[in-house]
Amino acid sequence: MSHDQYQEVWIEGPDGQSMCALINGNMGWLMYLRSKGDPGFSSRNPDYQGAESANIDYALSNGQRDEYPASWALPIEVIDRALEHFRKEGRPPNFVFWHNDSGDGSKVDYVPLS
Repeated sequence: MSHDQYQEVWIEGPDGQSMCALINGNMGWLMYLRSKGDPGFSSRNPDYQGAESANIDYALSNGQRDEYPASWALPIEVIDRALEHFRKEGRPPNFVFWHNDSGDGSKVDYVPLS
């Protein structure tokens, strides 16, 4: 899949679920929402080895610019695969390490890609 430098991709899933990818070049981060208004889950990169304070900037479709920790970003190949998985399966992929932003104790099991 070819990408512009910045992209914001939303996929609507079953039962009000959605997944968002914010992309900057060859990196991006994911958000999985179980319903509208849900703080949801955001991706983390367990293999990240850069500076703890490093950020990546993203441009939203409304023109807003946001920065998120580089440790949340995944390679574009993983982002593309995760979006395709959500399109087909209607659930978040378990090959992404998800952080529960709602703090409600729910988990998405993590199985690293080999």
